[in-house]
Amino acid sequence: MPAEKTSRWRLPRHWILLLLALGVLLSFKTKWPGTNLYALQAEAWLQGRLDVDAGPHDLALHGGRAWVPFPPFPSVLLLPVVAVAGPERAPVRAVAVLLALMTGWALWRTLERLGLPPRERGWMVAALLLGTGYWSCLLWSSGVWFFAHVVATTFLVLAVAEALGRGRGALVGLWVGCAFLSRQLAVYSLIFLLVALWQRAAAEGRRRQALQVMGALTAFGGCALVYLAFNAARFGSPFDTGYAHIPLNDYLLARVEKYGLFHLAYLPFNFISMFLEGPHFIFSQPRLLQPVAVDGVGTSLTIASPFIFVALAARGSGTSVPVRAAWASIGLALLHMLLYYNNGFVQLNAHRFCLDFLPVLMVLIALGTQRLRPERWKPLVGWAVGLNLFILAVLPLLSRALRRL
Repeated sequence: MPAEKTSRWRLPRHWILLLLALGVLLSFKTKWPGTNLYALQAEAWLQGRLDVDAGPHDLALHGGRAWVPFPPFPSVLLLPVVAVAGPERAPVRAVAVLLALMTGWALWRTLERLGLPPRERGWMVAALLLGTGYWSCLLWSSGVWFFAHVVATTFLVLAVAEALGRGRGALVGLWVGCAFLSRQLAVYSLIFLLVALWQRAAAEGRRRQALQVMGALTAFGGCALVYLAFNAARFGSPFDTGYAHIPLNDYLLARVEKYGLFHLAYLPFNFISMFLEGPHFIFSQPRLLQPVAVDGVGTSLTIASPFIFVALAARGSGTSVPVRAAWASIGLALLHMLLYYNNGFVQLNAHRFCLDFLPVLMVLIALGTQRLRPERWKPLVGWAVGLNLFILAVLPLLSRALRRL
């Protein structure tokens, strides 16, 4: 039975914008050190080459030259601003803020099509933008990893919105292809998107269904071919992403030397960090009484974003959403992450790799909210947003104040 729509958990309709503005104002002094590698890649393209000058960490060293190992689409977005301002002064975070607004708008439209009333839509948009690792990625979008997450999330949300909306297969394939060219794990969302397109066109017959699916696969395939050609031009093989050429140190080096990039040995650490760990607060020496920061290991989804478990209440009956296909996409991405040598370090109150499947998971969460009373899921969103606000905005101010004591 659908949940009642009346609830004491009510806030002004524009509260999400106020919270986002507050968080940005309080914490936008935070800047990731160094020049964004995507900006360096854009500069190299403008100079007619693929390799880059020596720059920040996480460059791939191959053939005596330095390369940006990450997929290229974020650099494509930055080409105009780099051409005008140069790589060091390119307003990368301004681009990220525009993408965040686009993400919120596309998610709002998706939730509207799923039948959520405006107030519930506001809570769901706040959940993604302010109650997950998306917020920290936006704040640190001057850094290469974080800008990639912002870009990929935007285009994956656009793909989901199109698949559940007008259902134009070519556009769905293009959007998810852009997400894939920013974060490779977006490829798993294809399962959900293709099944959604198939169901969306069911009333128009099998021919229409096949055309929409083929349009999506063709557009995505074009993006994938671009990535394969880009890899071959840089590293001599279309399937060499360059990640194996990134110099490592400390425990990451020890892991890869013994087990490689993927192995079952990584499962316990990654599972605990993704589902069990709380935030790791650092206290000042010598008395260890004043909380001054949070380390970069991250916080589990269970603690940082507990509203995600509302997705378990989602049901597919009576909707056009392929729930099983959504879980398949999420499950494969999750398995990939759990077997990877790196859990996402550096991250604070987040598990940022999960942004690669959160746009699909948000659909299931929205369906789950329709089966639960607001009092059961809105406090979980409030906790997630509040914890993010404390760690990303309040704690830095508190730390500076405590240092004066």
